[in-house]
Amino acid sequence: MGLDYDYRIYIKKENLKRALQFVHEHSDRKRVSFEITNDQLYKIDEYANGQILKTLLHDFGINQRIYTSIAVEQDDSVMEYHLYDLTQNYQPDSLDESDFIEYYKSQDNKWWIGQIEIHINDYSSKITDGVELQFWALTSHMSRLFAESKSIDKYFKELCKATEADYGCIYMEDSGYRLIWAKDKEYNLTVPVLWSSFEEHGFIKVISDIMKI
Repeated sequence: MGLDYDYRIYIKKENLKRALQFVHEHSDRKRVSFEITNDQLYKIDEYANGQILKTLLHDFGINQRIYTSIAVEQDDSVMEYHLYDLTQNYQPDSLDESDFIEYYKSQDNKWWIGQIEIHINDYSSKITDGVELQFWALTSHMSRLFAESKSIDKYFKELCKATEADYGCIYMEDSGYRLIWAKDKEYNLTVPVLWSSFEEHGFIKVISDIMKI
């Protein structure tokens, strides 16, 4: 079984457009698969024959999914991630390494890290007018990058701040959760999943009760 980590950001529905605008503006322009036009959210599908299909997502995408590739600052974990890809997928003489690294460069001297699946979930049953944004790593290698990269951690903390998020965390399966944001404050608090109440009531409810935040 591979790793299956994801970042989870909890916001008010009124801030959903702002959140997706942030993600769009901080994604690799060639690899973002949604757009916001006239206050409407559209999913973009590009096909091998060059055809582009735009699909309107009603209710601004709630309970639907979109895709992107976020652009982050360079750090050691990001560089190791790309170098691993180089060693796994290319023969030594098939491509100049400098060309390969340049391939992963995004705008503003940042790096794109591969496709991420974004689930836009109705969370109003647990937080009033709440929406949960789940950013899923699609490979075990990317899951490890999610857990280790300071640049990716910074990206999601900035997203939390820009959208006045209630909470933000990364879910790391058996390694538990790491709280990164709660009520206008940054955290780096890892909590192992050791009791069933996390699954029954949700990480956010348990953490807010414990910390009284």
